[in-house]
Amino acid sequence: MGIAFLALTGCTALTPMTRPKPEFHGPVPIANSTPHDEALVCLSKTPEVRNSGIMLAVHTISDQTNKFNAEEGSFVPRDAAAMLITALQKAGMKQVNRTNTMVTEWEIARAKEQLLGDGAPATVGNQSVEFRPITKGSIRGSDYVIDGALTQLDFNTYSGGAEATVGGIGGGARAFALTAAADIRVTNTRTTRIVRAGSYAKQAIGTEVFASVFRFFSNEMFDIKIGDKSQEGLHAGIRWLMAEAAYDIVGSLVNHNGACDKYLPQATQDIRAETTAEVAVIKP
Repeated sequence: MGIAFLALTGCTALTPMTRPKPEFHGPVPIANSTPHDEALVCLSKTPEVRNSGIMLAVHTISDQTNKFNAEEGSFVPRDAAAMLITALQKAGMKQVNRTNTMVTEWEIARAKEQLLGDGAPATVGNQSVEFRPITKGSIRGSDYVIDGALTQLDFNTYSGGAEATVGGIGGGARAFALTAAADIRVTNTRTTRIVRAGSYAKQAIGTEVFASVFRFFSNEMFDIKIGDKSQEGLHAGIRWLMAEAAYDIVGSLVNHNGACDKYLPQATQDIRAETTAEVAVIKP
């Protein structure tokens, strides 16, 4: 073992020192968006939203599909609440955090013990104190809480294509789709009455165009595929689904007149025009 150790240290000593290799940087990060964002931003500028005074809270949007594989885990997000919170923020709605209050609760506990400060004295009445005071009623309550679940994930809801091989040379194209859906509810936090419940679905589409070359040599087969494949991201589709839900929820909460519908994708506008049932306005 001693000889092996000496050999190892000797090799290490002979290794020349070099500069570290530069890191590889791919595409630049961007602000994530959906095709519904323009309509959500339009809502944020309307007087109905700006003057509403409604305070929202999002709890959880859990994965109830129970579909996963051993290598990649769950196919859909375990909790899509963050996506819905982002969409509601783009729509200009006021929100309180009810998904993760761990830090807030810890700081409130330390403030009660008079251990938490803000770097400067605080004034309580006519008295100056070095700790953060606890003021009654300082935590804003919500008017409505939104929660729900991802309840559907159906694979291969549509598929089609063609493939042909002539003389060992072939080509073809395939298309497939899967459907994910969520059930979202809005509850009045003062009365616990469910004031709105809706189901939203999103299809994710994939296409594949390919050319295959097959050759047989002795007992071996060589399969060389050259082509193009594109698949819509399932998680990105669920983000879009949450944006659609947020648009509906905000519109019904503030009794929006539909002026922002023109910023929705044309296909969405067409589907809404074909729907006979009107969106009910949420009332306290």
